[in-house]
Amino acid sequence: MAWTATKNLETVFGNVRAQFYLLTADAATYELDTGLGHVIHVAHAKKSAATGSHNISINVTSAAVASPGMVSITGVVSGDDFWLTVYGR
Repeated sequence: MAWTATKNLETVFGNVRAQFYLLTADAATYELDTGLGHVIHVAHAKKSAATGSHNISINVTSAAVASPGMVSITGVVSGDDFWLTVYGR
């Protein structure tokens, strides 16, 4: 099994694009390439999580290398599910 990132919806609010994902973890880290030029904000909600200590970073890889449009997730365990809303342009 690998990480799954299901984009449920993508829409536009004014001059900002919004993407809505359901993510299921398979490993401790993941890098979501949103296809956006720059991520402005990320909101998340746990659906089912064995750990409460995951970290979400925007516009960087999990190795802390600048990467516009990337969302990096660390500190999860296999089977964690959560909703992710990404705002960007």
